[in-house]
Amino acid sequence: MKFLELNKKRHATKHFNDKAVDPKDVRTAIEIATLAPSAHNSQPWKFVVVREKIARVAGVNNMSDELLQYYMQNLPVEYGHYSEQQKSDYLALNAGLVAMNLVLALTDQGIGSNVILGFDKSKVNQVLDIDERFRPELLITVGYTDDKLEPSYRLPVDEIIEKR
Repeated sequence: MKFLELNKKRHATKHFNDKAVDPKDVRTAIEIATLAPSAHNSQPWKFVVVREKIARVAGVNNMSDELLQYYMQNLPVEYGHYSEQQKSDYLALNAGLVAMNLVLALTDQGIGSNVILGFDKSKVNQVLDIDERFRPELLITVGYTDDKLEPSYRLPVDEIIEKR
């Protein structure tokens, strides 16, 4: 499938039917997602699969101290000078990249998904029984739907390109 067609096919799925998603399909989508670029190839992500839902977990707190030190020593010197906020932003951006790959991989397999950002991050670890050293960045619900999904309105491309 052409990339443009795949992107046009992807929509937020908010109502799922009872058809179970094959764990092998989820694993394949995660494998594809991990091919996403990450700054300095740090790959600072972890996936937690919960029943038929995927919780995306990433951030400064998702690495052991040893792994964080490894990256701090081996990444460019500038990274070592980052504030906690800069580190958080850096890792959140990488989470977004891998999440987009994941939802496109799911779409390509005919599986619906919805990225959730507006949730109480302080409660997710407890509810999903995730180690406290992990910081949830986003959640992705996954499943099949009987709904006919309509594309969201997008601004015309010529309106968002500024030529200089």
